[in-house]
Amino acid sequence: MKRLDVTCFYTEFFKEQGFDLNSSQMMFEKVFPHGKQVIFIHLQDLEDSIIVQFHLGVRINEVEELIHQFLPTLQSYSDQSTTLLQSPDKLGKLYPNQFQISTEEEFSSAQKLIERFFIEAGFKWLDKMIDPKTLEFEFLMHKEDPFNNHNLIFSAFRSTALSKLYNPEDYPVLRQAFLAKINSKEITPFTIASYLGFLDYLDHLKVA
Repeated sequence: MKRLDVTCFYTEFFKEQGFDLNSSQMMFEKVFPHGKQVIFIHLQDLEDSIIVQFHLGVRINEVEELIHQFLPTLQSYSDQSTTLLQSPDKLGKLYPNQFQISTEEEFSSAQKLIERFFIEAGFKWLDKMIDPKTLEFEFLMHKEDPFNNHNLIFSAFRSTALSKLYNPEDYPVLRQAFLAKINSKEITPFTIASYLGFLDYLDHLKVA
């Protein structure tokens, strides 16, 4: 099984759903006025097989452009950063996190499972999460157990930004929850100062 065969198949599959291949980032994306949906495909070549992994997520431009004013991140990262990224197994226990493919038969079997995941759950989840208010609620529901694919400080910045911009009633709740978490963890004084500066900015930000 060749890497090119895998890439070509999924390029066609995702294009049918309105996604375009960004080959420099090895991801598929569907662009919206306020952000984009993204699907990352990770291919690992072994001696006689390929491991295929997917992650799917959304980017809300206003959130990412805001938080990276306060985070010490490179411009190249902030331009491509995602607001929430998840793996298939986080959206349902029936969906595996990765596939190891060495034969045409295994490729065919994996192909069916991956198509099933995206049709049954993946595309629907992406369509829900591209709505900033729905995404904000998802972060609210995880305030006690921030998403595994984001470290605590990134979850704190994104969660409080989403709430302030799109559901200000939740902002005090999330502000306090993440402030308490950050104060209880071994986080550098510089990072804490960055977050406190960000909160001060949000506290004074006027939203419509």
